[in-house]
Amino acid sequence: MNKNINCIDHKYDLRLYNKLPYFLDQVLIGLCLGDLHIGKSGSVNSNTRFSLTMAGKYTNLAIYIYCLFNHFINPKGFRYSKVKSGLNSKLFSRIQLISVALPIFNYYHNLFYNNIEGKYVKIVPLNIENLLSDISLAFLIMSDGNYNKVKKVIRLCTNNFTKSEVELLSKAIYKKFGIVNRIEKVRKEQYILVIKTSEVVKLQNLVKSHIHYSMLYRIGL
Repeated sequence: MNKNINCIDHKYDLRLYNKLPYFLDQVLIGLCLGDLHIGKSGSVNSNTRFSLTMAGKYTNLAIYIYCLFNHFINPKGFRYSKVKSGLNSKLFSRIQLISVALPIFNYYHNLFYNNIEGKYVKIVPLNIENLLSDISLAFLIMSDGNYNKVKKVIRLCTNNFTKSEVELLSKAIYKKFGIVNRIEKVRKEQYILVIKTSEVVKLQNLVKSHIHYSMLYRIGL
């Protein structure tokens, strides 16, 4: 980890808690809907850790998330590396955040993963409407959203979920926040959510206070 990273320390050791505080709970739910992975450290009964990988250009966001969860991520869990996307590609920088394995994360693994034929598959929880807040939606956008300058829409890249799961999330966003959105097929059996132009300002006003300054462009600001 970069030694220049300084986080404001939490007043108490959050590892001793049985449940994450509300804000961190909502951050993790939003990231789970995005690129964050939660996995068992060993057997089915073992504790759980989370990992998040992002391109080096998102260093500011990575530091912000690290500081939010600094009680759960050891210094060696903030990792810079140079990797290739293919045999002939150039090296690009990558950041990984990897937490320690703790009982407090088992809840999120059980919530977002189903064991299908011995393999854990990420899902959209059936009660996602109850789980969603402006905070979790903001972190989903920072993790897996983008703003199309030409069409003036915000897209949520939900490609990794099934069509029925994307429909479930779509309905939850509408019912919870009144934000009209549509499902768009991008390739075979892959679907994203699109926030229509007329709803963008409503979404901006809902989430902008929780969007890191370096990621405001993802909501068109």
